[in-house]
Amino acid sequence: MNSNKLSAILNRIFHIIFFILFGIVYVGILCTGYENNKLGYSSTERTCVVVFSFVLLLVLGAVYIRLLTYNNQSKLRSKPKISDKQVVIFIFASVGVLLILQLLTGYFLQMNPVTDMQYIERYSRDFASTGNFDLIQKDCGEGSVYLIRYPNNFALVFLLSAVYRLCTLIFGYVPSLVPVIINAFAINISVLLTVFTARKIFGNRRAVFVLLLCFLFAPFYTYVPYYYTDSLSMPFCIGAIYLFVLAVGSEKKIQKYVLFAVSGVLVFLGYKLKGSLIILLAAVLIYVFLKMNIKQVLCIALAVIAGFGSIGAIYTVAFKSMNIVTEEQSDRYEYPYTHWIMMGLKGLGHYNLKDSNYTDSFESKAEKQDANIKEIKNRIEKFGPDGLTEHIFNKAVWTWEDGTYYISHHIEDCKRENILHSFVLTKGENHLYFFVYSNGFQLLLIFLMLMSILKGCKDPYVNILTLFKGIIFAAFIFFLIWETRSRYLYNFTPLFMLVAVDGLDFIVSAMKRPVKTISAKRRKQA
Repeated sequence: MNSNKLSAILNRIFHIIFFILFGIVYVGILCTGYENNKLGYSSTERTCVVVFSFVLLLVLGAVYIRLLTYNNQSKLRSKPKISDKQVVIFIFASVGVLLILQLLTGYFLQMNPVTDMQYIERYSRDFASTGNFDLIQKDCGEGSVYLIRYPNNFALVFLLSAVYRLCTLIFGYVPSLVPVIINAFAINISVLLTVFTARKIFGNRRAVFVLLLCFLFAPFYTYVPYYYTDSLSMPFCIGAIYLFVLAVGSEKKIQKYVLFAVSGVLVFLGYKLKGSLIILLAAVLIYVFLKMNIKQVLCIALAVIAGFGSIGAIYTVAFKSMNIVTEEQSDRYEYPYTHWIMMGLKGLGHYNLKDSNYTDSFESKAEKQDANIKEIKNRIEKFGPDGLTEHIFNKAVWTWEDGTYYISHHIEDCKRENILHSFVLTKGENHLYFFVYSNGFQLLLIFLMLMSILKGCKDPYVNILTLFKGIIFAAFIFFLIWETRSRYLYNFTPLFMLVAVDGLDFIVSAMKRPVKTISAKRRKQA
């Protein structure tokens, strides 16, 4: 886009719409949140979440101000300035400590695979011992068609199968902690990339503050034992963003477009692990359209799409060559995308068995799709305008309020019970503390993201934070339409951290203005 003025207008409109919609959800959490989780939380306990969120804001705000002003006071000017190298060493050392804590948490909270993970473990471990995926067809003959029905999980099966096969060749078996360790590294690498993205955008001090937020964010620990697509796709999400940020800042033409292309590759790999990450591709293209001139838009779009498309073509050819699933089986058992939209229009929009059985009852994919579309129209008509609005509101509040990201449900079948379970599991006697902490932190993140969005309303010129907020907004809209759970937001949490810091910076800057004005008046009077 050649007109900076037009892009600023469009950007402001985007921020205003986002602020209104996200603000409604934030108010909804404050007023009606946690009522639909069936855990019996009262308004008093919701108040505890709100109070804790406010206290956390004050504490972190004070830490943030102190961090920004350190070495700026006269009595500290004689101290040597901390170098970039020292900051990098500190970041790596801190992330190393975080990894140790994550591995310990993963060990003590280790669970037996449940639901989807049971199938993924079964096929991955069978490949480790046989070197083929024949078990999928064998199970299909016996009526078990999980991977054929949900082919989006093939990428995770391939990933774990490769690692399990290597373990089998080296050790003769697959240690039960291997997937937990893989998951710990995936989350840990995501934290590292988040901090370095912050360092590139905000500088060293704010990057250290982002690191602090990551240390305090409970899901970066509690999700380690749950090695599913939500966490294993995260490094591809933030990795693609980090490479894109590097590419934008690069002055070397070849390096710039190689980074754009590799960013596209990571978007595809993340998308195959978690389909919702396709929104990154759309958000990036819209961002460059708003930010760049038409020549740059075309060059960047071609580089990103080339990276995305080339690895996509390789994956497709490789998958078809393995002949794991026949076209007839895909047509009979695979669910069309309309199935998840249909599920999103019932109750709170999460998975339900009746809808699954309904879609499965039709013979072909085309028949399934037609039936889904018919039912979608039927449900929308039954809702009516008011009912649909209420449904979407309740669905959004339920999705965004949960700072545990639904982890308590997924690790219930634990391998070794210990004191951590008394906090993390809903049946634990100390769960209320975990509930208040996690949801208070989530409420704080939403508030700070709102402040960053408000900043975009006031200062509408497009910057890299516009891209981050665009991705979050796309996720917000996507899960209003799609089947939803709070855990589906997990792989976007690095972006929550980055936007939250921008929001906190906006608050601190706004507080400084009246202080500076008062100080200036006093100096004039003196």
